[in-house]
Amino acid sequence: MPIPIIDLFAGPGGLGEGFSSIFDDNNDPVFDIKLSIEKDENAHETLRLRSFYRKFPKEGVPPEFYEVIRQKSWKKRKATIDKLKTKYPEKWKAADNEAWCFELPYPEEFDKKGNKKGGYTESEISERHKLIDRRITKALNGREDFLLIGGPPCQAYSLVGRSRNQGISDEDHRVHLYKEYLRIIAKHHPAVFVMENVKGLLSSRVDGQKIFDLIKSDLKNPDKVFPGYDSPRYQIYSLAAEPLSEDNEEPFYKKDTDYLIKSEKYGVPQKRHRVILLGIRKGVKHVSKYLKKEENEVSLESVIDKLPPVRSGVNRRFIKHHTTETNATGTPKRVYENLKDSSSSWLKIITEHIEKLNKWGDMPLNGLSKSIKLPTDGTGSEFVECEDTLEKGHPLEMWYLDKELNGVPNHESRSHLTQDLMRYMFASLFVRKNGEFPRLEDYEKYHEDLIPDHANVKSGKFTDRFRVQVGDKPATTVTSHISKDGHYFIHYDPAQCRSLTVREAARIQSFPDNYVFCGSRTAQYHQVGNAVPPYLAFQIAEIVKGIYIKNYGEAII
Repeated sequence: MPIPIIDLFAGPGGLGEGFSSIFDDNNDPVFDIKLSIEKDENAHETLRLRSFYRKFPKEGVPPEFYEVIRQKSWKKRKATIDKLKTKYPEKWKAADNEAWCFELPYPEEFDKKGNKKGGYTESEISERHKLIDRRITKALNGREDFLLIGGPPCQAYSLVGRSRNQGISDEDHRVHLYKEYLRIIAKHHPAVFVMENVKGLLSSRVDGQKIFDLIKSDLKNPDKVFPGYDSPRYQIYSLAAEPLSEDNEEPFYKKDTDYLIKSEKYGVPQKRHRVILLGIRKGVKHVSKYLKKEENEVSLESVIDKLPPVRSGVNRRFIKHHTTETNATGTPKRVYENLKDSSSSWLKIITEHIEKLNKWGDMPLNGLSKSIKLPTDGTGSEFVECEDTLEKGHPLEMWYLDKELNGVPNHESRSHLTQDLMRYMFASLFVRKNGEFPRLEDYEKYHEDLIPDHANVKSGKFTDRFRVQVGDKPATTVTSHISKDGHYFIHYDPAQCRSLTVREAARIQSFPDNYVFCGSRTAQYHQVGNAVPPYLAFQIAEIVKGIYIKNYGEAII
């Protein structure tokens, strides 16, 4: 009887993947995701495909699943997925029932002109609540000891006020999405919940009052906001720090930062800092176990350096500004020359950049022009065949690798503006020389041609516009912004001269190599950037497992 999970705001499933990776002595899963809810269609496809994978025993995943992963393009992959539906209809149906593409409701929103931006009427919200409650009740099938997980958006708390009689403000739909998470706690009474959110939640204030205190107060007593549900009370624990005391069974922490989880301290190759709360229903006992810090941090280089090298694509070159035409912001329009991508054109452009950098200053080129080679796999693809992508004995070797895979998916580079390629190369060389990425003044000091062509380039917003990831340290936080451009995620290797691929970003987030992301490359980046690191979730799941064993006995799992 594995512990049932309801996963809200599931994204591509990082939090759920960690919990699903816990097995007992008989190799049976300890946790079972009964329902995961996500509104984004591409993330939902990723969730559903992963759910299908989990319907099989660890050593019994069918070859057709690996055939899906090995497709060279995401369009062909999507067509191959249809074969799974035909050959394994019951497994696919079960996965389809588990992964639900559905938007949790929030009130109607309107712009200043009165045009509707989104949201639902009161009657639509009521109907959606009924539908959600039916799906959860059916999925749980009478189990009252279930686990709720998810990361409701709370960023709006730093921007708007809140009405205590409603629980939260009515001015931003993201606030109401937190309220929906709270409503499901109040209605369905999980034994335990795990809630993840952004670091900024700790510093947000409205009218001098800390928003974090208000959220904790609501989570402890959901009846304050939803009195009609007769909800039990909850205790809120940190996963990283022991409380100073537990007066009347109420944990007390001196600092809000005790709730902050720094992923790089727990074996994740990324400096991702998130607030994660452990809620335990009154009457369910805590086990006083916490995340254990690793002695050594896992470096970026150790998890991506042995992945197949790929080159950047080339798409266009900036020529000049139009002096007679302006864009919507009133600035001169830019004129570009479109370029046809090819290995020879890339090599010619990169060689020219090396010559310029060599002429301009003292960057450590160290024979870089001789080391520049056309990567065997070009710009990569949706699946690149390869072996030995991680050093033997790496602490995450068993976590990342799948002996049936013989390659990596989602490993295709972007195309970049030729001038950006020169900035990328300079930035990676600067890191090689100085051990940190350059700021705007460093580009300007080196040569004016390295300055980005933007009207507000010296406004202060572009100080760290181009950020190289430093190889011998954990990466900086991978965010959804990576879906827009790769300027914050430049590869440290000047010979590759590009931003990170989806697979490299996924390794930084600690997704296993057989975890394939669906949709276009832009959609894949967005999913990876929004996820919870699965390896961190795996460690959290071990703590939660202990809580269930202590309160319900070994028989529950």
